[in-house]
Amino acid sequence: MEGGEWRNSIISQLHARNKRETNSFQDIITFQSRLFDNVSTLKNENLQLTLLNERIKFTNTESVLSSGGAGSNERIQALEQKILSQQEELTSLHRRRGESAQQIINLNAKVHDLEKSVQAKDVIISENTALIASLRAEIQLYETNMNELQALNQVLRDEHQALQIAFAAIEEKLRKTQDENRSLVERLIKYKAKDADKMNEENEHFLKSSNPTAFFINTFGRVSFGKKSDKVRKELEEAAREGGSRSSGSGGSTDDKIMDSMPYYAASLPNKVALRFDAHEGEVNAVKWSPTDRLVATGGADRKVKLWDVSKLGLVENKGTLVGSNAGVMSVDFDATGAYIVGASNDFASRVWTVGDQRLRVSGDISITRFLYP
Repeated sequence: MEGGEWRNSIISQLHARNKRETNSFQDIITFQSRLFDNVSTLKNENLQLTLLNERIKFTNTESVLSSGGAGSNERIQALEQKILSQQEELTSLHRRRGESAQQIINLNAKVHDLEKSVQAKDVIISENTALIASLRAEIQLYETNMNELQALNQVLRDEHQALQIAFAAIEEKLRKTQDENRSLVERLIKYKAKDADKMNEENEHFLKSSNPTAFFINTFGRVSFGKKSDKVRKELEEAAREGGSRSSGSGGSTDDKIMDSMPYYAASLPNKVALRFDAHEGEVNAVKWSPTDRLVATGGADRKVKLWDVSKLGLVENKGTLVGSNAGVMSVDFDATGAYIVGASNDFASRVWTVGDQRLRVSGDISITRFLYP
């Protein structure tokens, strides 16, 4: 309903209800009117009977005074009986009048109570009408929100499906990359094995050779050590030439002079323990110094990598425990900046943590070393 139609509808419903509830008391109202008419009639009859009574008394008095016979006494008795009967009837009418008045009072009280209940129901109806209007508006708002949420849900489903497809493609690409990485690691291992075999052969040739200087020159001339290979080869050539010039100027064997020209370092064994502490709950499998700070990383059979601060003389402070390994840690190492630490464990995996926040960053197979040494 729009505009004033709902008001007209409420007014018509109220009229119909008022008519319906009034019809129930129509008989009472008619009876009340009839009782008022009867009361008026009885009042008039009572007045007429009173006048008649007075008249009869007057006539009786005159007749008694005039005649004084026995017939007059009988008439007087008859009239007195009639007067008594009229008085009794008048008394009954008064009683009925009181009862009717009480009924009218009771009916008026009922009508008043019903009017109050009708007013209360009208108030409730108006409140319910307002509540219905607000609920309809709220229902319409909820329907609008539901339609918007359904549209948004459909969009999210489409995006989820697209992301699943992209995830599947990326997962397939990751699998291919891991296979390629694994094959490259295998090739690298094969190349390293070949280089090791080659170096072993050259070492055997060196043991058999009579001219070690030439062996060094030939060996370092053939084997590449990266960017410093040329510098090392030049230094070895210069050392060989200096050894040759000395051999031409003085006596002695060539091997002795070569050994004199090569640098050597003195070695010493420690004979006193500077610091001792219990690092792990079990065996300690690996120890590594940090390249930047006075930190020591230890790996043990309890599947943990621990960082220790040894900057204070005679004191050791635990700076953190790196967890995530599924087996005993067999090797640890820092990167060149000291910001990352790698640990290799017996679960065929290596893991990288950041030293600053001690969080696990990378977990995987042996190819993880490319993360530290790209």
